Amino acid sequence: MTRPPIEMSMEELLALPVTFDLMRAGQAFGLGRTISYELAQAGNFPCTVRKLGERYKVTKADLFRALGIDLELPAEQQGAA
Repeated sequence: MTRPPIEMSMEELLALPVTFDLMRAGQAFGLGRTISYELAQAGNFPCTVRKLGERYKVTKADLFRALGIDLELPAEQQGAA
């Protein structure tokens, strides 16, 4: 499976809180609001999404995993695999 393109800078990604809304996660993948919600509702969003009440939430760990970012590796080695 290929990794989705990253549409945020590493600084923006690192500045994300531990959990955040679906819109912010969609931005990381270069997705707009409508497609993000359609994918989440269909269970096809590029990373794990949790529904809490009426809201969708994404964790930083799940987003990083889907983007192939390993915080244990130095930044210059990210994406080398």
